[in-house]
Amino acid sequence: MTTLTPARALVLLWSGITCLVVVAGGVLGALLGGWTASVLAGLSAGAVCLTGSVFVRRRVMTRFAVAEQEAMARGYAEGLSHGLLAVVAQYEAAVFPMSAGGVTAEERLARRGAAYRIAAEAALPTPVRVAAAAALAALDEADPRRSRDAIGRLFSAVNPGTGGSAE
Repeated sequence: MTTLTPARALVLLWSGITCLVVVAGGVLGALLGGWTASVLAGLSAGAVCLTGSVFVRRRVMTRFAVAEQEAMARGYAEGLSHGLLAVVAQYEAAVFPMSAGGVTAEERLARRGAAYRIAAEAALPTPVRVAAAAALAALDEADPRRSRDAIGRLFSAVNPGTGGSAE
């Protein structure tokens, strides 16, 4: 079965509408003037409907394209925000390891670099970028309380509908 894209859906919709308009024109023509008027009314109504569909299709497809681009941008920014949250959590685990000597200095620097690279992405929403900067600054200072609060604010910025922190 063929995938139902917006363009295909629009063609199917206008095909159905055109068929209905042809039938309605034919019925109206038959009621008003017989078979000849029925055929002429049906064909002319169908031609007008097809002409209108050409003009409408161009406008609708432009709107579909704009809406698709906006949705892609929102999805990319949301995915990037969640990725940032995960990388900051990994950096937090490197700053405050569960056991002494559990993380090497190289691993900590690698996780820090990854967190800073993602936090510098231009596609991130401003509230997420600001919260990430605060969280990374707190982690760089290795202040557990301030880091926990800043990461909670980052979680709330990434997931605005939750209303709480990550705890």
